[in-house]
Amino acid sequence: MNAALVQPIAESPQTLSLVQPVREESSDDRHPLLPVFVAGAIALAGALLFVGSILAWLALRSSGISATW
Repeated sequence: MNAALVQPIAESPQTLSLVQPVREESSDDRHPLLPVFVAGAIALAGALLFVGSILAWLALRSSGISATW
């Protein structure tokens, strides 16, 4: 690469401000992880219901109740 092309770029660097300054704001949210725990509880209940329904189907299958289907 030619030194004449490199010299103007090296002499005038441009400053980049990629990080924005953090503003101090008072947050009224006392429990910021509450939605995460609520979503986790709903997901756990759904997973247990799904597994429980499969286990109940397997238990009823061998008992003869589902023979009428």
